[in-house]
Amino acid sequence: MARITGLLVVLIIMLGQPALAVPTSLNTWLNNAGSGAMLVRGGAESPWAPALLLDTEVDIRVSGPVAHVTVTQQFRHQGSGFVEGQYVFPLAEKAAVHGMVLQVGERRIVGAIHEKQQAQEIYARARAQGQRAGLVEQRRPNLFVTSVANIAPGDTVSVELEYTELLVPDALTFGLRFPMTMTPRYSPGPAGHATDTDAQPGFGQVALIEGQVEGPIVHQSAIPETSHQARIRVYVDAGMPLDVLTSPSHAIGLDYDGRGYQVMLPQEQVPMDRDFVLSWRLPEGADSQAALFTEEVNGEHYGLLMLTPGLSGAAARASQQVSEQPRLPREVILIVDTSGSMAGERMRQAKESLQYALRRLQPEDHFNVLEFNHRHRMLYRASVPASTQNIRDAGEWVGKLHAGGGTEMLPVLEDALASPATPGYLRQVIFITDGAVSNEEAVLRMIERRIHRGRLFTVGIGASPNSYLLRRAAEIGRGQFTYIGGSAEVSQHMARLFEKLEQPVLTDLKILLPEGMEAEIWPSRLPDLYAGQPLIATLKFTPKLASDGTTSPQLPGSITVQGKSPVPWEQEVVIPIAQQHAGVATLWAREKITALSDRMVRGEPEAAVRDDIIAVALAHRLASRYTSFVAVEQQPVRGAEEPLSREAVANRNPVDHVYPQTSLGLARLWWLALVCWLLVVLQGSIQRMLPARRSGAGA
Repeated sequence: MARITGLLVVLIIMLGQPALAVPTSLNTWLNNAGSGAMLVRGGAESPWAPALLLDTEVDIRVSGPVAHVTVTQQFRHQGSGFVEGQYVFPLAEKAAVHGMVLQVGERRIVGAIHEKQQAQEIYARARAQGQRAGLVEQRRPNLFVTSVANIAPGDTVSVELEYTELLVPDALTFGLRFPMTMTPRYSPGPAGHATDTDAQPGFGQVALIEGQVEGPIVHQSAIPETSHQARIRVYVDAGMPLDVLTSPSHAIGLDYDGRGYQVMLPQEQVPMDRDFVLSWRLPEGADSQAALFTEEVNGEHYGLLMLTPGLSGAAARASQQVSEQPRLPREVILIVDTSGSMAGERMRQAKESLQYALRRLQPEDHFNVLEFNHRHRMLYRASVPASTQNIRDAGEWVGKLHAGGGTEMLPVLEDALASPATPGYLRQVIFITDGAVSNEEAVLRMIERRIHRGRLFTVGIGASPNSYLLRRAAEIGRGQFTYIGGSAEVSQHMARLFEKLEQPVLTDLKILLPEGMEAEIWPSRLPDLYAGQPLIATLKFTPKLASDGTTSPQLPGSITVQGKSPVPWEQEVVIPIAQQHAGVATLWAREKITALSDRMVRGEPEAAVRDDIIAVALAHRLASRYTSFVAVEQQPVRGAEEPLSREAVANRNPVDHVYPQTSLGLARLWWLALVCWLLVVLQGSIQRMLPARRSGAGA
């Protein structure tokens, strides 16, 4: 029996190494938040226990290309004693968070913006003095944490966040995605290079575990059926009747009031196990768009330019000339994530995307295919011609791929971008993943160093990919991000992506202002435009000083956008001075903060940009990596002699996420289960035989 037990232990150790150890600290919870969680710390022996998530309400109002979102989630403390909680919530990757309200019982506390260290000190002082207080901090550009101190037994706590988001169309189609969960992030080990530089241990900080999955394995049956539910209300005013308004993620109903569309979900509440996605299409006659939305704040003028070159007049002639140009051969590098988090439907979608990409290649193109998990490998040592035989061999290789292992994203991207480019070919790297890694900044810094003249196009797979990382990687790589949430969308989205890859429409873009006017424009380096892709830019107008030292506070009547297609192209955009659009100044500030942060990605020291980010964030009341919202109720509710404890709630996993796979793999788990079952059967047989033998010996 001892030998059987020893064998069982050895088999578990051999099959389970190295990733059965799962971190359960608050730090990993914070870095891997899902649908929003109230975390309350308990005793030393059992540090984490669930608190009940009561309700989540989402109110989204879309006006043209801007979405204004209010998220309210309620928690009730049903235990005894006072507690301190933390609320973790993923937001849209381009969200500009500009408001927070904390409600404890009947008391509403409006948050004020401060530099992060000062906000933390205000909160810590209030917590120690027994005052109700709230603190909202940005952990990552799409991940925020709200701390709530001194919650009394029976209290209901509401956390309300308000943010503005710019919606970027693709051709005539707009899309909105409200995140309600996140794929657990993998923290790379030494092979994955550096982890995030701002990770610091401690309560409310992010500590990374090398080579492990961040966050515990959550058994969904442990979450109450009434918990992690959301009420969603959406109103879409696109400025015109729409051809299509649909949701690939949820069933919806529509009510048109003559101006906009009220979007209704048949169920009053939906489980928070996938992102809410909405898509709408403008009428075909709206294919030529040029708009500049403006807002005046404190005497300063801001603008949001959205320009989609139409197919009429000069643009149509330029487009025809583009199609008549000799096609530049391409070197297409396809990279696919085969880590454990991609198992199941995600892996099937990824392989379908690769097969489609291979079929679109032309004989004059070159290509290669790479896969990665905790290791990476490539199909060919170097890019090969897209011959019929090579395409067939690649298709067979892709068909045999399976998911398992960790997510070491950095090494495979570094090797792919560092490999010598084929002379005379346009290099395009297509990266397909669920993006669930924690070393985002290290990945972005590497892309900035290695991209050179190539282009990086990212494809997000699954119910809840890390859109921040994938979108920023594509922006730095001068490509585009494509999101594929359902199996029915694979062919459509990949076809659209390859249409763009085959020829840019406009290059060398620049914005010209009339005499006497300047503007601070973000992004400062305008991207190339592909078919149907709009130019998006934010501006802060500044009148030039005249010779007599005076300036004109008035906006110019128009601006001009110039580019090449490949012949010179130009379009004038009229500025509607009288019409104001709320949120434009906030979006400009958010883009400037992103641009300032990118300077650190390019290698500038943090000290060189920190003060600039703080100045913009404080002026526009935005949460950032250096600024936070804090709210304090003046009247203490907890005496100095009463203890303060904390607790935690599990988060729903994405509906298409399968556990456990990372570093262990499903196949090895099945073998482990089979061996354990056989050993149990064997042990039972031996135990039944022993009494018979004893009886025989006694006879």
